[in-house]
Amino acid sequence: MKKATRITDIPCLHDEILGVIFSRLPVKTLLRLKSLCKSYCDLISSPWFITLHRKRFSSDPDNHCIFVQTGEINGLIRIQNPSNLIKLNEPCTTNYTVIGSINGLICLVTSIASRQLICLWNPSINQYKMFPMHNENPQETRKCDISMGFGYEKGSDDYKVIRVLSYKTGWPLTIVEIYSTNSDSWKEVKFDSRVKLNTCFCNVIVEGLTYWIAKDLDGSTVLASFVWSIENFFIFPLPEEVITKSQTFVATNYHGSFALLAYSSPSKFKACVDVWEIELDISAEDCEWKKMNTFHTDFGFSMHWGLTGGDIVVENAPNMPFLFNMTTKQMWEMGINPILTLSNYTESLVSINGFRRVRNQLKRRRKASNPVRARLS
Repeated sequence: MKKATRITDIPCLHDEILGVIFSRLPVKTLLRLKSLCKSYCDLISSPWFITLHRKRFSSDPDNHCIFVQTGEINGLIRIQNPSNLIKLNEPCTTNYTVIGSINGLICLVTSIASRQLICLWNPSINQYKMFPMHNENPQETRKCDISMGFGYEKGSDDYKVIRVLSYKTGWPLTIVEIYSTNSDSWKEVKFDSRVKLNTCFCNVIVEGLTYWIAKDLDGSTVLASFVWSIENFFIFPLPEEVITKSQTFVATNYHGSFALLAYSSPSKFKACVDVWEIELDISAEDCEWKKMNTFHTDFGFSMHWGLTGGDIVVENAPNMPFLFNMTTKQMWEMGINPILTLSNYTESLVSINGFRRVRNQLKRRRKASNPVRARLS
């Protein structure tokens, strides 16, 4: 009988060719391939391959997921199978809040033993890093509003966390604290405030930019854009039509760009969603809004969230939330209710310095829920 060919007997392919082939595989498969041989491990762990794989997966809507919190359970929902909630091995055993997600990393804020901590977590590779706030109690000296954001600076390949402290009185009115994963440290930036951030966390994250819907000093609704490469805020007005004609609007990452989804409903069974995209000219501190599309529906809804691939999640209480493709008009019931928070997510191999493996919380929960296993242990 002819001997089976071993993996080490297969003629070697050039790393670039092998990388293109491997970049089409899911993270779970790639992690198994890393254990087959050292050359595979070196290739899959290399920065150029991690970037290639990330770009390929993020560009294909079929690979997109949604990270959902319902209050009782958290998990991933794949766009291709929206009725199935995938439970995750979470790094935090206590309650946490999602700040945002980009390139496969999810940024969380949680409290452990009365201390506020930030957690960067890649559920695809089951690793995380946790670190404390720069200044845990900023309100001890002056009352302030606090908002947090997460982002990625492509030029330095650096993932950063931002905390904006907006004080009521005194100077400086605003202090921005920035944490860099490359330096593993915080720094402060002080400047006069021109806006008040409306939310505790950022609204949208795209590569190089983090966005908030905010209020300026006159009370007008504006877009606050934080540019990571120069670490500064830029303030831009919203389209007049969105302010005056839409009933509600949400900010979203729409096919990799910032966009507003403006909703209006002239009747109970008719509605439309306008998609507005922005072109920024940071050097001139100017912008141009363009209405890219208008989608009509034969139903109204009370809540909606935009997804990177162009779909929306729609909620019309007390009905079950559903995924809606605005182009094809197809609907898929999601099977979860209610939705507290929702974030775009795409799996990746991205890792940062200081990452460590998440303990197997799922196994511990199953064991605790099984009285026979609990006694045997």
